[in-house]
Parts: sequence; C-alpha cells; structure tokens
Amino acid sequence: MVMRVGGLASGMDIDALVEKLMNAERAPLNKLTQKKQTYEWQRDAYRGVNTKLKTFDTYIADNLVLKSLNSKTASTSNSNLVSATATGSATGSLSIEGVSQLATSARAVGNQVSAVGSTKMSDLIGTGTKTIELKAIKADGTMPSEATKIEITDGMTVNQFVSKVNASNAGVSVVFENGRFSFTAKNSGDNKAGEEIDVVSGKDIFTSLGFFQQKDELGNVIDKFQTTDGKNAIFQVNGIATERPSNTFNLSGYNVILKDTFNSTQTIADKYKSAQKEMQLATENEANKAIALTNALSAYYGNGSSDTPNYTNTHNNSYNAVFGNTLSLTEQAEYRKLTTSDWKNLTAEEFETIKLASSNSKEDVIAAIDSSNLSDESKTKLKAFSAEKLQTVYNASENEFSHFKVQANYVSFGGSKLKDLSGEAITALKGLTIDETTDLSEIRTSISENEYFSDDLKSALKALDKETLSALQNSDEAILNEYATKAQSDELKSQYSKLGDAKILEVIADPSKVSSLTEEQQTIWNSLSATEQAAFKNLAEQNQLRSAYNTAKAEDTAADARLENAVSSLNTAKADAQNAGLLNGDGTINDDLVNAAPSAPPVSLSSTTNVDDMMNKIKEFVTTYNGLIKDLNDQTKETKYRDYAPLTPEQKKDMDEDEIKLWEEKAKSGLLRNDSVVRNGLSNMRSLIYQSNPGLEGTKYNTLFNIGITSSKSYNDGGTLEIDEAKLRKAIEEDPDAVERLFKNVEGKKEDVIDGKTVDTRGYLEKLRESMKSLEVNIEKKAGRSTMTDAQYAIGKSLIDNEKRIDTWQNKLKNIEARYWKQFTAMETAINKANQQSSMFMQG
Repeated sequence: MVMRVGGLASGMDIDALVEKLMNAERAPLNKLTQKKQTYEWQRDAYRGVNTKLKTFDTYIADNLVLKSLNSKTASTSNSNLVSATATGSATGSLSIEGVSQLATSARAVGNQVSAVGSTKMSDLIGTGTKTIELKAIKADGTMPSEATKIEITDGMTVNQFVSKVNASNAGVSVVFENGRFSFTAKNSGDNKAGEEIDVVSGKDIFTSLGFFQQKDELGNVIDKFQTTDGKNAIFQVNGIATERPSNTFNLSGYNVILKDTFNSTQTIADKYKSAQKEMQLATENEANKAIALTNALSAYYGNGSSDTPNYTNTHNNSYNAVFGNTLSLTEQAEYRKLTTSDWKNLTAEEFETIKLASSNSKEDVIAAIDSSNLSDESKTKLKAFSAEKLQTVYNASENEFSHFKVQANYVSFGGSKLKDLSGEAITALKGLTIDETTDLSEIRTSISENEYFSDDLKSALKALDKETLSALQNSDEAILNEYATKAQSDELKSQYSKLGDAKILEVIADPSKVSSLTEEQQTIWNSLSATEQAAFKNLAEQNQLRSAYNTAKAEDTAADARLENAVSSLNTAKADAQNAGLLNGDGTINDDLVNAAPSAPPVSLSSTTNVDDMMNKIKEFVTTYNGLIKDLNDQTKETKYRDYAPLTPEQKKDMDEDEIKLWEEKAKSGLLRNDSVVRNGLSNMRSLIYQSNPGLEGTKYNTLFNIGITSSKSYNDGGTLEIDEAKLRKAIEEDPDAVERLFKNVEGKKEDVIDGKTVDTRGYLEKLRESMKSLEVNIEKKAGRSTMTDAQYAIGKSLIDNEKRIDTWQNKLKNIEARYWKQFTAMETAINKANQQSSMFMQG
C-alpha cells in the first residue's frame, strides 16, 4: 500500500488533484456501469413484454377457451315436466316423448338395534378395532374400482361412526334415528351387475347393526344389503328409448332435468321393444365375435389349439431371427412384470430363496422368505413385492433370471447408446481412471476427450454416476460385447418400427411399392439383404396374426359384456312392462292397451343464441387485443434520447429525486425501438387475421374478415383490429356455431389432412396463443426470466461479460490511483528535502 503524503511541502491540495485526475480516469468505468444499467433496463423491458403477453393469454384462456363463446338460451314447452339449460354446444332441438321412471338412489334400512347416539359401537359389534369396506355407485352409473375402508375403533360412539362414514369417500349418507341405521347412496342409478351399495368386507358388522336380515316369501333370510334398489331414469328422446343413472344429465349440449313422469305407458312399451331388439342384436354380435375369435386363435396358435400362451414359438423364433441377441417376446412379457430396477437389484440369493417356496402363492413365498437366512433389508424388499411380482420371479428359470439381469444392467448402463461399445472403445473404457480420488467431473472430461468413444457412447457414459460407471468398467469383456450386440438389436428394432408391419408386407407383395415409402424408409429397406427382408416378412406376418387375435379377443370380451347388459336391460324392461300390465301371454306388448293409455304432448327443448352476449365477448376480446398491440407497438416506436445516458452514482448526488425521475424516463425511452424480436412477433400475430380456416367447410364464415373483423387501414396503428358490427351481428345470427369454431375449433389440428393437403384447422385463438408463445420463447432467449441465471440468456451473458470488464477496470483504477499518490508523495518528499537544504544554507 502506498503511503499518502499531503501537500504540506508544496502547499497544493493533493487530495483534490488526485480526485480530479481519477474522475477523468474513471470515465471508461462509468461507461461500463451505464452500459450495465442499460442492459438491465432492456432486460426488464423485454420481460415486461412477456408479462403483458402472459396476462393476455390468461385472459383468453379464462374468458374464451374455458368458457363458451357461443352463449345459448334453452326453452322448454313444459318446464313442470322437463327443464333445461343450453351450453354453447347445444344443437338442434330435442323432443322428450315420455318419462316412465325417475332415477332414485339405493337405500338400506336396518332393523332396530338397542342403541342411542352415545352408545359405544363396541356394545353392538364387539370390542377391538374393526374395519368395513364399502363401494357405492358413482355419478356416471359405474361402480368404483376400489372400496373405501372405514375403521371402527373401540371407543367410537354411534354418532361418531355416522359422522366418520359421512365424511369419507364411501359415497353414502348415513342416518341413525330411533335405533335404526339408514345408508343411502349419494348418487342415483341402477348398477346392472349388482347392488348399488356394495359391502365388500365387514358383513358380520353390518349384520350386528341390523342389516342382511330381509326375508323372501318363504321366510328365508336373503343375502341382500339394500332394502330399496337404485333406479335409472327411463325416458324416450327423439323416438329413442333410453336411460340415465341421474335425472340430471347432458344430452346434445342441453343440461336436462327430468322432473316428473309422463306418457309412462308408451315409454315402458318402447323401452321393452328396444330391449328386445338390443337382445337380438347383442346375441348375433356375440356369436359373430366368438366365431371371429376362434378363427383368429386358429390362425395364430394353430387349428384346434386350446393352449394360448402369450406368444407362440413360431412368433418368438421369427422375432429372434430378425433381432438376434435380445429377449424373446415371451421373455419381454415376463420381464416387464417387474421394473428394470427390480431385476437389477434382485440378487442370486434372493432369487434362489423365492424358488424354494412350496408354491407360487404370495403366502408360500413370504413364508420361504421369512424362514430364510436373508438379511432383514432383503426380506423387507422382497415382501414389498406384489403377488404378481413374486409369482413372476418364482416362475422364472435360472436361465431366464440370468437373461433378465443382463437386460436390466444393459438398460441401466445406457441401453441402445452402447451400440458402439466394442473393440477399441472397450479398451478405452477399461483405461479410464475411476477411483476414490478421481472426481466425477474429471472422469466425464476424460470421456468427452476420448477419441474412441462415439457421441452416443459419450452421452451414455457421462449420464452415469461414478458407482455405475465403475460397475460398467469392471464388467467382463464378453458382457460388454453382449451389451453392444443388444444395442445394435435395439437399433434394428427402431428401423423395423419405422417401416411397420403393413409396409413390409406391402413391398414384399409388390416390390414396386418401394417408391411409395418415405426417403428414410427406402434407405432402411434397401440396406437389407434378401434374407433379412424375408425375415422381416415372417415377423410382420406373425405380428399381424397376433394383433388380429388380440383385437378379436377384445371384441369378443366387449360382445360378452354387451350381451350381459342386454340381458339385464331386457329383464328390467320386461319386469316394468309386466308391472304395468302391458304384456301378452306370448311376451309381446299389448299395443291396444298402449294406444288407449292417456298421453301428454312431448316436451320440446330448443335453444337460441344470445347474439348480444356473443357480440360483447368478441368486442371485449378485440378491445383487449388492441390494447396489447398498441402497447407493444408504442414500445417499438419510442423515441431514443441518446443524450440521456443512465446516471452514475456521482451524478445522482447532485440531483434531487424529481430530476432523477425525469432524467431516467428519458434514459429508458426507446429501449425496444425497432426491436426485431418484438416486431417479428407482432407481424406473425397480424398475419393470422386474414388466414382462412380450411376446417370450416360448408360455411362462408371461415375468416375473421368474413365476419367483419379486419386490421386497421392505418399503418401507424400497428395492426389493431376493427369491427364492422353490422357484419359481425349478421354472421352470428346466421351461423353462430361457425363463428365460434372460427375462434376456437375444438376438433382442429395443427397438421390436419384435407383434400390430400396438410393444413392447420385450429381456431384463431389457438393459433394466436401459439404465436404469442413463440414470441415469449424468443424474448426469453434474449432476456430470460426471473428463475434463470444470467448465463442462460443473451443479455445475461452480456451482463456477465460487462461485469468482468467492470471488475478489471476497478482493479486498474486502484493501481492508477496508487501511482498518482506515489508520484505526488515523491514530489512532496523532494520539495521537503529541498526546503530543508535551503534552510540549512540560510542558517549557515
């Protein structure tokens, strides 16, 4: 550190002189500091643009996407029988010709028990913690896949039990009054396959609470929980007899509420006839699907085959003939029943322990695990396996287990990226230094710099942690070669997938069809030898036979379910017809009775578009859009005041707050003037206005221009929108659905095919939101976002570079100031010495 000597000898103000000199020297640093401030302001200005874009996007999502643009009002000819509201998708009119039955909820009312609300549940069901499990019909008429468990503790009272059930997700409402329990399903409807309130476990508990004690006509106790079964609403709409689990439902865009029954006789008769017809069709369909399944089964497994394993030997052999060293299809099916991590971490000792079980049941396997010498950790891990996982391991042969272990290790080491792991690459891998003293970053640097590793292999190796890398390095060379072979097989699988079964068989049958393949597909196909092409053909044939069998099996299962539902529906419809006295002795409907029954006019439902509301929504959107466009356009046209640079701290000391504020307003102006990113984004948004939507066929309203929305004719307006209200109103009145689809086409796709051409059939709003998102992304590349580091975006990188230059200049200025002080100190020392000598001469 330089010792500073003031101007005592020279009489000069050295501090002031050095300060003035340093002010001049500090000019480059001030420019860098001002540049830093400009970067930060510009970054914030860009981020401000993104904030405005996101705000506008949220407005579109909340007001125009999630909500219907097309507001409709429903009217009903008899609101006492049927009421309705219309959604934006309501189309045409509905005619409800009759309602024979309203939907009701299932209920179970128990016999009286000796209890009040404060009675302990243990007095009724015994001591100890007990559990019941319930399922109740859902709003859509289906039953839950899993039951809800409710625990009954020792000290719980009846009232507490009721509260706990009501607060659960069991789907029932419980009441306890006058010593009786009542369970009612929260949702109405008929579970065709059983009771709507299903007691999955705890039947003995419910028996103690007064349930399961109903008797039949002969006085025998029947196994039934419910005292009243749930019912579906049965009605006829537009000539079709149908039913719903609730009295409130959506139909063709109408939210319908059935309030009362009417024309019941006709509806019951029509429902029965429809059920008879469906029974006939379902029976025929089931027979056809059964024949199709038999044929598909014979084609894949062989004539008369009853053994249907996952895959045939022929299929497995065809697969392995194409892909070589890989798991067979049957092995893959078994391998996937556990995770790759499960197979990798399963030790030989653990495998052998499971194999020692007396059977593949979970109980026997768990018993073998408990009696083994495995560590507690191993036992805990294995006992956490599902029954299917334990069964899979038990059924696997030693050879399969070995294959699965190799496959699991191969996948965890990088899978298909290991295709180049052979020869020199293996030698290079073995030569890497991987030990306790070597940092992972050093290892990865060595991998990146190794000339024998391909890019894919480098990517795979660098993705591994140190322990996994060490395990891979220590693998036998034969195993490493096997990994490479597996990876090459996977590469071939990828090529096969790009061709596909259908194309392979097509070009085999007609070689001229090769020209119809894509360029990539042609390259793959032409690279295959005749033998390989024949192998591809055999596998494709087996794949298609297997696919046909799976499809036939699924369709047969669906046909069985349809027939089962048809039987249930017919039984219900027949019972209703019998109760109404409408059946003849031969099981047919007595049409004379039906025709003689009193009838009421059908209830008609219709909807009309609320034109004014739709107009207001579109006008509000245009106003909001124009506000955004004007704001962004103004920013690109702001005046740039080049004489107003950001203020330095020294400059601010001599100014008051108002002066600083006015100065910085000028300094911040024009930060995005003529900015190419924002201007290009605005240009892309403007270009959407005149694009037609090819997905709106059969209507003239397929552009915004056609409904009266255009961009301003003034260039200075920057593409704001204008509305011809008369034209817009006419379009909404004539075809409101087309106008809504123009803005948001739910069925539209970015890449749709119409008349053989790939076109964009999405609505204007979706295209606009994508355009804005693209602008947001481009701005983030330049200005980032608050969660990013400076190194992740362009201005941030400039800030880092600028900060480095500031640091360099600050260090430089310290040295310059030290030099000045050294020079002035030397001058003061010299003057002082001269003064001392002069004084001596004068004294002499």
